[in-house]
Amino acid sequence: MIAKDAKTEITLIHDIKEVSTRSVQFIGAALIVALVNIPINIYIGHKLTTLILSIFCLLLGIILFMLKKGYTRYTKTLTITGINIFFILFNFSDGLRMGNYIFFFPLLFALPFLISSKNKYNKEVLSYFLFTVTCFCVCIFFVPGESSWQKIKEAQYAPSFTINCICALVLSTAFSYLGITFEKKYSRELLEQNKRKENAMKARSQFLSQMGHELRTPMNGILGATNLLAKQKIMPGQDEYLDILKYCSNHMLELINNILDYNKIEAGKLDLHTSEVNLKQLLQNATLPFYNRFEEKRVELMVEIDQELDEKVIVDEIRMIQVLNNLLSNALKFTNSGYVKLKVSCAHKEKHLLGVDFLVEDTGIGIAENDFQKVFESFEQVYSDSTRKYEGTGLGLSIAQRLLNLMDSKLELQSELGKGSQFSFSVNLVKADIDKEHANNTNLQDGDLSGMRILIAEDNLINMLVAKKMLQGWNVSLTTAENGIEVLESLEVNANYNLILMDLEMPEMDGYTAVREIRKLYPTIPVLAYTAALIDQEMYIDLKETGFVDAVLKPCQPLELFSKIRQYAN
Repeated sequence: MIAKDAKTEITLIHDIKEVSTRSVQFIGAALIVALVNIPINIYIGHKLTTLILSIFCLLLGIILFMLKKGYTRYTKTLTITGINIFFILFNFSDGLRMGNYIFFFPLLFALPFLISSKNKYNKEVLSYFLFTVTCFCVCIFFVPGESSWQKIKEAQYAPSFTINCICALVLSTAFSYLGITFEKKYSRELLEQNKRKENAMKARSQFLSQMGHELRTPMNGILGATNLLAKQKIMPGQDEYLDILKYCSNHMLELINNILDYNKIEAGKLDLHTSEVNLKQLLQNATLPFYNRFEEKRVELMVEIDQELDEKVIVDEIRMIQVLNNLLSNALKFTNSGYVKLKVSCAHKEKHLLGVDFLVEDTGIGIAENDFQKVFESFEQVYSDSTRKYEGTGLGLSIAQRLLNLMDSKLELQSELGKGSQFSFSVNLVKADIDKEHANNTNLQDGDLSGMRILIAEDNLINMLVAKKMLQGWNVSLTTAENGIEVLESLEVNANYNLILMDLEMPEMDGYTAVREIRKLYPTIPVLAYTAALIDQEMYIDLKETGFVDAVLKPCQPLELFSKIRQYAN
């Protein structure tokens, strides 16, 4: 719908500057001047000039008729060429002293006014300008001072020259005025179009943001309940239905995230917000949610992380994980047997810089060389008889490429049809200006947070139920609240919490207001935003400035939430 509106607006602008409307006005003005000159030339006895003027008026009348009937394809060329030729004839019939060559000047004023605003605008203006200047030079250098075609009295040259100067001045003024008027109208329409496009983009972004929140909230319940069911004893035969539920929910989440990120790209809001993270730990956390998915498909996931990468670096953790998620998801989708390997190695190590090479290799269906570029295009998949069964928007690799471009890098592809693919990229990361801290070696998959006290604020009953079950499964001592007021009341009773999980949109007191109060009264307690909202750079900065240490996006996999808690909890 937006694309259709934009196309209509562009067509409207071209209509405003279209040659047919302006040509009618230009030819009408030229015709009036010519008709006025016919009786004058009859009166002073210039029969040849009268004949040429009559033929000229006939030509202009034919062009006007063509314009009225909609035959506009050749009228512009016919008009400009015909007028130039007749100007030469007028000069030869009257002589240079009569001053007919002055009419070339209003014609030059009219050329930009006559040519439509399209791709060939500059080329057309230049070509017609050079043609008109050439005709003017022909008159100046080859037309004699006095006519050799007809007899003109000496006393007639001076008044005729004056009349022609006045007519040329009037026409030049008129064409200049009309040209400025149309340019102003064109500029106003451009501004209006840009305003409409900005409003349309803003409305689309707001709509998708709201819909994203509404979609992600129930998806959190579905994914959470699915993961909880997977830990329970189920009846024989139900595991197949559970696998279907897990696959569909993960697939739906991937589609939602890709579409929403593509919206950010189109709106120019896909930015990076960096922070200090341990690179090795980041890579381990990024791969954790994939082990079960690979195991279910019976494809081996091989992860090789260079020990030299156990360094604190400055990077956008969320976006780096997203790039790896898209590459691993893509590899898993098109690999039915064999393995997928993630290899991350240290390319070079300097005092303040760490060069890192990433490689994702699979034994999947592969890609033909002439299709390499297509896989990085939005909404594109390389379809063949063997790939039509694979679902998806075709946005994953495109988004990964855009994100890497923001990191001054790009995806490289090596592949052979039927023999798998290799996606690789390299990044240079700035080391954090602190002493090296080794990653927490505690196994994140052991699911034990014994002794930890967490306060969670969530007004959605389903999301609260899912979060409670996950946290209690990790042996957390849990306190719940439905809004910011209840959070503050709980802290008044006992503020000995290791972490607070805070939803942003809650009744009575939202998460933003609550975290400001917590920062004033209990500054040592870390607060994680637990939200289904779409977080771009502006919102992330706002969250950090308000007092949140980071954000956990709903829906999330249990290991993602577990990792964030372990990272930030006191």
